[in-house]
Amino acid sequence: MSITSRSLQKLLRENISGRKPLSVDAEQAQELAEELLARIEPLPGAKPDDHYSSFRGGSSADKPRDELCCRIMLEQSSDRWYYRHETPLRLLRSPDRQLWVELGYERSPAPVSDIDEVVALIKAFLQRVDRQKAQAAKRQKQKDLKVQAILAQVRKIAKEDKFDFATEVDTIKLKLIIRLSDQDYFAILIPFSQFKEVLPKLRTAIRALRETYNTGVRFKTHLKRGYGRSDWTRHEDL
Repeated sequence: MSITSRSLQKLLRENISGRKPLSVDAEQAQELAEELLARIEPLPGAKPDDHYSSFRGGSSADKPRDELCCRIMLEQSSDRWYYRHETPLRLLRSPDRQLWVELGYERSPAPVSDIDEVVALIKAFLQRVDRQKAQAAKRQKQKDLKVQAILAQVRKIAKEDKFDFATEVDTIKLKLIIRLSDQDYFAILIPFSQFKEVLPKLRTAIRALRETYNTGVRFKTHLKRGYGRSDWTRHEDL
């Protein structure tokens, strides 16, 4: 789960106005950075990052560089099955005394006019993350319901037609592996987007393939793995 560069640019445009750019010296910039850090402290998903260099920019000695006032890490995903994914927000002071924001790899199109703008940007980012998480949870629930419906139908067919099977699930489909013998099996791919159309035809398709196999015809498959005894759902156990 991640927010695209285009979305980051949109957030920056909507929240950093550039209407009345601040002009600050180094001490004032640090005071504003400390204020920003204090204001984001109560926000879940936002935390200061103390491990940063005090300067940012090119390495050329004759080229002025931006001063990094502070960096805040904004959480995008805390799912226990995935690595934590965070987007950095940097508050920068340019050589001409203006404050700029970098969100991820995107820089604000205008300088900061008020520290409230940066707080609003952070809140808008976190709200977008919350919406993405809610949408992802909804999609996962819908997928789980489809998997349950498919498995219920497969179990019914397997019990009545007496065959063993195994399944693999990814984000877009369920792979149904039908056991033909100790060495042979075939797979049927059931896209979640089409499962309502596929389910009524599933029994007929499985029967036709098993009957064809029983006539001596052999299938060439491209399954990437073999299946041991523990992988199969036995029809005797249904």
